[in-house]
Amino acid sequence: MKEIIFEVTKLEWERIFLKLDIKTAYTGKVRFRLESIGKFHRNREKEIIDIDVKKKVPLKYESYENGTYHLEINIVAADKRTFLENGRWRIMAVTPHAEFMVYVSYPVAYKLDDCSRIFRYGGGKYAYNMSFSTRTEDEEHLWFMINSYFMIRNQGWSKRHYVQEALTFKGKFRRMHRTIVIFLINLFYQFWEPLFPKRGKNILIMSETKDYLWGNLKYIDRRIKERGLNKKFRVRYNFRKAVGTHMSALSWMKLVFKIAQQDYIFVDDYVPVFGFLELNKRTKLIQVWHAGEGFKAVGYCRFGKEGTPFPVGNCHKKYNYVLTGSQKLVKVFSEVFGIEEEAFLPVGMPRLDGFLDKKKIATFKKEFYTENPNLKNKKIIMFAPTYRGKGQGSAYYDYSWIDLDEIYDFCGDEYIFMVKMHPFTKKPIEIPEEYMDRIIDFSEYPNINDLYYVTDILITDYSSNYFEYSLLRRPVIFFTPDREIYELSRGVHRSVKESAPGPVCDTFEEMMDVLRKKDYQIEKIHQFVKDNFANYDGHATDRAINTILLKQKLNDEKR
Repeated sequence: MKEIIFEVTKLEWERIFLKLDIKTAYTGKVRFRLESIGKFHRNREKEIIDIDVKKKVPLKYESYENGTYHLEINIVAADKRTFLENGRWRIMAVTPHAEFMVYVSYPVAYKLDDCSRIFRYGGGKYAYNMSFSTRTEDEEHLWFMINSYFMIRNQGWSKRHYVQEALTFKGKFRRMHRTIVIFLINLFYQFWEPLFPKRGKNILIMSETKDYLWGNLKYIDRRIKERGLNKKFRVRYNFRKAVGTHMSALSWMKLVFKIAQQDYIFVDDYVPVFGFLELNKRTKLIQVWHAGEGFKAVGYCRFGKEGTPFPVGNCHKKYNYVLTGSQKLVKVFSEVFGIEEEAFLPVGMPRLDGFLDKKKIATFKKEFYTENPNLKNKKIIMFAPTYRGKGQGSAYYDYSWIDLDEIYDFCGDEYIFMVKMHPFTKKPIEIPEEYMDRIIDFSEYPNINDLYYVTDILITDYSSNYFEYSLLRRPVIFFTPDREIYELSRGVHRSVKESAPGPVCDTFEEMMDVLRKKDYQIEKIHQFVKDNFANYDGHATDRAINTILLKQKLNDEKR
């Protein structure tokens, strides 16, 4: 039986009238209503089993012959003679036998932000805000969501320091408790910080997302020691998985005490403690974030969407310096972190130092082919997509998107298809035993960067793994069978189709056609390397150390 779909295909405003068209192939009787929705109830597999519906509002509509229904909602009298209540609303299509959620078409979904409206009143002190958003649970359809909220001017928006506003008694109590805790943490810091002289000698390398030294931090730490600068500077460490977990008061006290002693603090990724801890200006906070230029929208470039950071009280606004891979990335990450471009140091990515070292590459290849003699003299295609799902706990990949039969036949005696899934993807790909001579799962291999040396063609999607690989100037294919749903549900800060340095294939057939014709659009990779690695020389770590610790100017530092 064909799935019944109701989909918003047109959305526009005429003063206070919200006009929309809903199209369907269903030919029976139907009526429409708005539903105010609350909590989502899920089972152990994180699937929605029930949604709290707080209110139902019937809608008037006109029907056309081509399966299109036209709705006009007078927002000042949407619910009898009143506005819609604060909250999230969905449209339901009700037939004699079932009820269906109304989705939104991809073309309309791309324009939802432009359809949001703010209606001010009361001399600008108040406003009614109606916006539109999407969400997906099946990674196939986009829910059409209407967000209706009455707002009041916030005179103290700039004074919100990590503590959210609250309206309920329980919320106000929690807010008061957190305010007191943050006050005590800052008081503890302010007591100890003046007792430690700041002579530019103390360095703290820390992470709140990993409990070990890794990535750019690891390269900076190693280079400090190689240059003997650990004799000039006192380097200390603090690694813990604090994000999303409860940490004891003693743990916080130890961390803050250690922070109070530092002249320089190097961090990688999200470090929430600096959202509420007010560092003395004598201490410099440096972000060495690991990412290259990906597609997924993060930080303030998705301001106004679900999960958006607050205007103030965000740790990303506290950095004195941020390392980037190139000058081009300065603007990208200025948007992400919400800080001025002058704070960025386009020194390169420390973890890429030595990436093109010929001796290193030769050594790895010799060891790799000694361990895998069956792969020698073969061209290797690495399939390395990112995961799908909300996060680590629900991460997966839909293997039905690829046809192993066709891949096996294509490989023949010339190619090896190497699968390297994201570490979050727990379910491995099932490769028939008779295919294992040409299709091999390397997902358990610890370092994907090393595998790049033996990879002739990389197939990825929205991952930033192509960033490092591009330095080898080899073909990259972007296989994106869910591109529109991914862009619209998760958000991207730039179009994959327009920005990817290689062919973007929305179907498996398109991807195989590129492989057969060898139409890799390699000129895009060369331009990408030119734009992002124009000054790459394998000495990014030295530039970072010289500029920040040794106070040398970025353009004329001595190595």
